[in-house]
Amino acid sequence: MVLSPFFYFSVINFYCPHRLSRNYYNKIVILSFYSRICFIFAGCMRRFYEISAVVLLLFVVTACNSWVGYKADDEMIARVGTNYLYRSELAASMPSGIAAADSVNYSQTFIEKWIVGQLKQQEAEKLFTESEADIDKMVEEYRRSLLVHRLDRHYLEAEPCEEITDADITEYYNAHKSDFRISQPMVKGEIFAVSENFRRREQMLGWFESSKEESREDFAELCRKNNFLYLQFEEWISFSDFLSNLPLLRTSRHEELLESRKTQKIHHDKLYYYFRITSALRVGDTMPLEMAKENIKQILISRHRAEVLRRQEERIKNNALTSGHAKIYDLTKN
Repeated sequence: MVLSPFFYFSVINFYCPHRLSRNYYNKIVILSFYSRICFIFAGCMRRFYEISAVVLLLFVVTACNSWVGYKADDEMIARVGTNYLYRSELAASMPSGIAAADSVNYSQTFIEKWIVGQLKQQEAEKLFTESEADIDKMVEEYRRSLLVHRLDRHYLEAEPCEEITDADITEYYNAHKSDFRISQPMVKGEIFAVSENFRRREQMLGWFESSKEESREDFAELCRKNNFLYLQFEEWISFSDFLSNLPLLRTSRHEELLESRKTQKIHHDKLYYYFRITSALRVGDTMPLEMAKENIKQILISRHRAEVLRRQEERIKNNALTSGHAKIYDLTKN
């Protein structure tokens, strides 16, 4: 008895976990009817079915192997069209040491993101079919950019920048002072605040204005004991940041305060605020070396890197032109 083509199709579906295409199904039907004809003319049913079984098995294996992306030893956990997500891919992305309870949420999120990503790609391919060439060009340009960046990094790692010394920084600063200008007012100074009822307020003010080290230490100690506000700005700070520690109107202009080096006083909310600007820089002034130091260091490092890349680019260009691998044609010819 010759078996129905539906029997073959059922067997193939059982051993192939994916759905065969209509094209393969039609081939199986033709193969089945072919077996009937051969049986009539051959007169040797058993031998014929042995051969047919081998042919059919090879056909099934070919059909199964032709399914793009199928992994026989893996479990499918999601599908979008003909694209499948496998458990092994989820496992590879799972963070190590994740708790069992968290792994469930992670898996669900990962699967949903994968599905959305597949759907967006398919929708983009439908919408931008005409610009596919442009996309391919962008991908190729991005690939080239990544490779060039990696090569540049290789060159720079092979020739690291030597330590930048203070002498290097000073030499550059002296040669390029005009490049370093103040863009906003900068100051150094001090601020302290004390209650209006504090009996030793005048004594504190005297210590604050004194140049003697002992008096300055007594002043700082008294501020610590009474938890008074005391701020010292020995490094340059923007004038606006300095003023933010005082009870002044933000909308008002206070440039006149930059002119004085004496102690100034503000009374606000039962407190006396005393402040003194010891140094000031105005817009357009030359930036001091101490302020420009870090900036100059980065400039010198960048200059070294640019020189390394220029030299390497010149080397590979000359080698290519000399060997004939590259050639520059005469642009003046018509």
